[in-house]
Amino acid sequence: MSIAALFTVVIAALLLRVFILHWRRNRLDAKEFKALPGATQLAILKERLLETPSVGNLENLRDFCHSYGNEIDIESYQPLLAEQLRLSEQENAIALDDDLYAKESVWIDTIEPWEFKEAKEAFAKGDTKVYIDATLAGILRYYSDEKIEKTLEQLVPDYVKAGEILADYLELKELRNLSEVDDSSIKRLEEAKNAWVQKLMNA
Repeated sequence: MSIAALFTVVIAALLLRVFILHWRRNRLDAKEFKALPGATQLAILKERLLETPSVGNLENLRDFCHSYGNEIDIESYQPLLAEQLRLSEQENAIALDDDLYAKESVWIDTIEPWEFKEAKEAFAKGDTKVYIDATLAGILRYYSDEKIEKTLEQLVPDYVKAGEILADYLELKELRNLSEVDDSSIKRLEEAKNAWVQKLMNA
């Protein structure tokens, strides 16, 4: 797995993360899937598309969003699927996959995590605690640097500690960008990422 892919896997860590990563069913009407909260269902479908880009996974995500009145433009994802197929046939596919993975992450992040709906409603009601908690939970659902950094910046006026979390994230991103793809470097990076995720979850 590339450094970017490994980084994203940990950044998106959730309490149900193990379950999400091992979810391999493709039917949206599966009993186990339907029993999950909507926020988790959406996270699973986005995760599945990012980890295994395919027309089927893309259409499942579209159908789920449609069922909740959120229309997404899947045609804009088609070039990424085509690029994935092209890269898979090249010798240096792993190195090239980093850039593609970043593009896929940006696209997936255009579908706002469910938690931000709760955050917006809480903000409108003046419930600062729920707004902050929901926003932090939503950040853990993001994949791209841009969304994580921008959301933390926007949270600072209402939650000063978000500035500290952002600074730690920028350090983590620098460590990721400088890391080599060897066992010791990956282990060190993973430990640093885990520490950042725990800090955010306990904020």
